Amino acid sequence: MRRVFFYLLVVTLFTSLFAQQATAARNLVTVTVIGKGMSKKEAVADGQRKAVEEAAGTLIYSETKTKDFVLAKDTILSRAAGFVQSCDIVSKSVDEDGVWTLKLRIVVSKKGIVDCWGVITNLLKQMGRPKVMVFIRESIDGKPQDVSTLQTRLESKLLKNGFILVDKSQIKAIDQKNLIAAVAEDKPEKIQAIAKKFGAQIFITGTANASAAGTKRMHGRVFYRYLADANIRIFRSDTAQLLAAQVGTNDERYGGMQQARRGAATASLARQGNYIVPRITRKIVRFWSDVLEGRGEVQLKVSGLSFGQYAKLKKALVKIKGVKDVTAKYNNKNADISIEADCNAETLAERIVEAMEKKIEITDVSQNVIKADYKK
Repeated sequence: MRRVFFYLLVVTLFTSLFAQQATAARNLVTVTVIGKGMSKKEAVADGQRKAVEEAAGTLIYSETKTKDFVLAKDTILSRAAGFVQSCDIVSKSVDEDGVWTLKLRIVVSKKGIVDCWGVITNLLKQMGRPKVMVFIRESIDGKPQDVSTLQTRLESKLLKNGFILVDKSQIKAIDQKNLIAAVAEDKPEKIQAIAKKFGAQIFITGTANASAAGTKRMHGRVFYRYLADANIRIFRSDTAQLLAAQVGTNDERYGGMQQARRGAATASLARQGNYIVPRITRKIVRFWSDVLEGRGEVQLKVSGLSFGQYAKLKKALVKIKGVKDVTAKYNNKNADISIEADCNAETLAERIVEAMEKKIEITDVSQNVIKADYKK
């Protein structure tokens, strides 16, 4: 009898083990892809995104008809490294232009992709797609242009990726003047006020300029050569927090050369856009995926407290579950506190009330800002 029981136990254990292995095998998929970039790191990241997209296959692309498909897909791809179990370089090469080409063998977790897809799509339904305002001041040979080539390309890409944009036709002349002045003075807080006015959660601003870089005679004709530069920054509208900065490339391959000056200048700006736009887009998508999952910075603004109360509040905040870091400043009985947390603003507000034993009265909670009064 004991032998029979022992035999059944062994069979059960082996059956369970084989079932677990079979499940793991179905979860993990190995793909071979080609990744390219201007550095080894960029080429690996490109390969990982391709591997995740290939591994997802029909698991995700059955959702192509949903309105949030593109944004959800880009959110998944922005987190590609998190679904990669292993990444081996099979072969590598660097061409004369400095472009890295890597052949990669990558193991991807399909379950991780599916789980994340479900979370992202549900949160998008609850919170909606983000609204973005873009204002880039562009010039050619120092002369401001009415229409920005780089801004137009960036807006087109964001729309394609599922973002909602502030309608430029709604921005009145006085706001246009204020935006121009704010960019010239490098005062993002002024742009923030206008972005909030139009309900944008994110605003993108900066400058782009095309400058003459000489001429070249070819086939008996004179060609004008232009190089462009750009400096773009991304802010969140509720707190004016700088999310990311992206400068253009000084690689001469991104310049423009044509027989007409303006054509060469526009070409250089367009090529600068080809370089900078996908990088900016990835940074925005990465930030928004953190917002969707409740990660990132939350601003806590508390009024009516003494410095002693402010000091106690800081110590209490550090001990709250999910809080990673706290930075603060005190001025005229007001506290402005930045909190890095792994939860959203509403959940954090609940935890703050519990931690402070009802000494804090929450007066307003937005996406990433909590406003409160200190009770007497």
